[in-house]
Amino acid sequence: MELYESELAQAKARIAATSQSPDQFTFAMEYLPPDPDGGGMFTVQYEVRIAHAKSGKSKRLIGGIGMGWVERFEELLGEGYFD
Repeated sequence: MELYESELAQAKARIAATSQSPDQFTFAMEYLPPDPDGGGMFTVQYEVRIAHAKSGKSKRLIGGIGMGWVERFEELLGEGYFD
């Protein structure tokens, strides 16, 4: 949860950097089951559901160690996906 909280703060800062209000977005995180092909290694992964209140558009991204959902979210913001 600590990783997600840190990433969430980063995502909100990136929203603010685009002169939009982070309050216009909702974020919901849900843990995913472990990968059965992980060879005994347990890597926490989670789905982040992001919705924009004004446009109604949403996106689901995968988070976890090395997953980079915040960077993909920033790309989507820059591309105007949520407009």
